Amino acid sequence: MRAAQELRSARIFRALARAARASATPEPWPARFADAMRDEIRHARLCTAIGARLGATKPRHDASPVRARLAGLQDDPWSRTLALLLVEVAVGETISLCLFRTGRKASIEPLSRAVLGLITTDEARHARLGWTGLDALWPRLTEAQRADAQREAARGLASCEQQNARPAMAWLQQKRAFDPAYAALGVIDPAVRIETFYWAVERLVVPRLTRLGLDGARAWADRYRERATG
Repeated sequence: MRAAQELRSARIFRALARAARASATPEPWPARFADAMRDEIRHARLCTAIGARLGATKPRHDASPVRARLAGLQDDPWSRTLALLLVEVAVGETISLCLFRTGRKASIEPLSRAVLGLITTDEARHARLGWTGLDALWPRLTEAQRADAQREAARGLASCEQQNARPAMAWLQQKRAFDPAYAALGVIDPAVRIETFYWAVERLVVPRLTRLGLDGARAWADRYRERATG
């Protein structure tokens, strides 16, 4: 699962680097996005290798969710750059960072713990890249583009909730037992995963969106309204 998620992130960063160059986003941002893509490829390889060492089956990498995400974006390179940087990097990597930290905290198997620690360090850098990139690009936005960013933030929060919290909720609703032995490998208990996700959104993402210049609380409250009309 983690290998597939990291490969998805690599594809997103590749698309972001290309959109940034096409929109004439100044350096060093396109180069930094490309560097992050290489980090994510390394993470995917690490997760695959560690999984094999621990007896997991070879992961399947389905690119269709990434293709669907990119197909849903506007063709304009600047709009694509802004949407990917806002949702996938700033918001998405912040949430991912919190989840990796939670998994590592509970892990005790040395190999898993070491890899999770390495990835967590990179995820923290990627989250900073998202927010600092937005801070740098924000003054270039028109009022119409900032309104688009507000709607994109709301839609993005809904997608993040569906990807990160809903599967864990479904697990709990089915009253399926979680084997604590998995926590030793860094797998997060579904109940803890839900708690971590909402903490990350409410304590980190929403305030940071507001500091950027968006209405973070409204984006969170309107997430499904924007998703339905987007």
